[in-house]
Amino acid sequence: MVRQARRAANLVPGASLRGLVFDSCYDNRIPHTFGMLRHFGMPNRNRVLVSESEHLNTGGLASALRIDEAEVLRRRYPLRSSGHREFFGICIMRSRIEDRVRRFSPAAIARGIIYHPATHELRDLPFSTVGWDILQDACPCEDRGVVQNWVTVNGSSRCHSCGGSLGKVTSVPVPEHLRPSLQFVAGLVDPDPTVQRAALAMLPGELQSTSRTLLYDIVMNIVRALDTDVEPADPLSRTTMLAQACQIVIGWPNGLTGADRPAKCPEHRWDWIRRTYPILDRDAAASSASTGSPAPDMRSSAYAPSRSGGRLQTNFLSAMEAARLGGVDEQALKNAWDDGIFTKHVWTLGARRVRVFDPGEVIAIAPTLRLGGSRAIAARHLGLPVYGLEQLLEVELFTPIAPSRELKQITAHREAAYRLVAKVEDKVSVVSGPTVPFLDAIRHVSGRPKPWGAAFVALLNGHVPFSLRRGAEKTGLAGRIIVGHDSIADLASMSHEPVARAPVHRSEEWVGADAIECLNGAPSSTYLLEGLPFSGTASKRCFRADAVLKRAAAGVTTFDLSRRAGVGTRRIVTRLEENNVKKVAPGLWERSAAEKLTLVPGSW
Repeated sequence: MVRQARRAANLVPGASLRGLVFDSCYDNRIPHTFGMLRHFGMPNRNRVLVSESEHLNTGGLASALRIDEAEVLRRRYPLRSSGHREFFGICIMRSRIEDRVRRFSPAAIARGIIYHPATHELRDLPFSTVGWDILQDACPCEDRGVVQNWVTVNGSSRCHSCGGSLGKVTSVPVPEHLRPSLQFVAGLVDPDPTVQRAALAMLPGELQSTSRTLLYDIVMNIVRALDTDVEPADPLSRTTMLAQACQIVIGWPNGLTGADRPAKCPEHRWDWIRRTYPILDRDAAASSASTGSPAPDMRSSAYAPSRSGGRLQTNFLSAMEAARLGGVDEQALKNAWDDGIFTKHVWTLGARRVRVFDPGEVIAIAPTLRLGGSRAIAARHLGLPVYGLEQLLEVELFTPIAPSRELKQITAHREAAYRLVAKVEDKVSVVSGPTVPFLDAIRHVSGRPKPWGAAFVALLNGHVPFSLRRGAEKTGLAGRIIVGHDSIADLASMSHEPVARAPVHRSEEWVGADAIECLNGAPSSTYLLEGLPFSGTASKRCFRADAVLKRAAAGVTTFDLSRRAGVGTRRIVTRLEENNVKKVAPGLWERSAAEKLTLVPGSW
């Protein structure tokens, strides 16, 4: 028969099992915790692993403490995988549970709260969720301080060495403005289910059924991304980072909008955050489907924790399946994945890493891909930038038939391009006098987009006579057109904003080739785009159209000036350098000063 303690353990809601045993030993005048625990399967005198050890006789301990065994089991941290323990329904990395040092809140003890909260055993939280001050672990009764342990008993509120109240230790309060955000993470880990649900209620409705384990992991990974110093941040600074991370999660789905990876943050960690944050609601959907109601417990979650960041299990699609769902060419989907348009989910098949797609993203993005990809193919066939094709759409020279089940978007655009080529070929006329390639002539338009729409209207209505070169089909339609030299002035005076007959949604981003074309650079002049904001990968970048137009208005290339002035590039450069004309970007001279020096009649 198990011998019972004279005084029953004081069952305080939220107290840890370690704290219950520690205080019960004190109340029953047992000087060392091992004096009690050795009878219940605990072999180690200096490690109080009462919450973790698989050797603990929970029934015997409960009887000795004179409490129900369920109270012991409720406060245990059972092993859930090789690297995680369950902490009141959350999976926590086992290395993040403090089992050696007894951390305490001076403010809480000073207010008469003399039990040991379970949340004080989470190494990730540097503050007390009870006293709202920074947790401490040492009594200043000696010069070097005495770190509090779980072995020598004097009660949770007192130093095990001197016996003095730990409530007299100087408290470092958590700043008031941080507390509303910190309430979120404090509630996530609270042992009380009511407090847990109150924390979840701080989130947008779509996330209120999301696994607390996933929410905790995303918060802690954001903190680790922010805390990139070699030396660990001091507890108050880390508490500030925790508040920032909580606010990012509370602000879902826009909390990370515009955020860039901190310079010292490992790329793998930032990728995990960027990949997981947008789909936090997917775990909520899985939880709701399996339980029918918000469930802060981890058991109904689609999230599988692994080390510091796990995997949210969703029904991802292969590229072939995604192409069928979105009605998009499979290669176009893969290219968009490579460019970062889709979240970069992968399946690992042996040594291979395979692109996979979120069905929700496919449904949302596919219509844009179908249109954007089709326009790009048609523009290439016509020898134009995509923005040029958009001008042709506006003036109704390029009129693809609406796609249907029988006619794909890309086919409709190809056929419309073929019809326009045939129409242009029917309008060929005789060009008198000196001639110039149409592409060279229209490049006399500088500092703004080329007026492709107005130019093609003029070609087709006979205002600009033209002929076509044979055997130049690879250059596209525009590369085959020859115009008279006297048409240059007409083309240069045309507006790139013609009266639109049809409303067209213009692209907000341009590929690099189209951006360079607008800047009148050679196809290889990628340096003209240095410093412009871009999206996509380093090899396949897209640039904001407004940023490109701003640069085009501010700067001009040497070849652009040479073409319009009819003077060699060496003489152009010499004059500009002699007059100290500045460059606004690599390869681009300050436009207004350069044009005054080189294009004013009689300046040469």
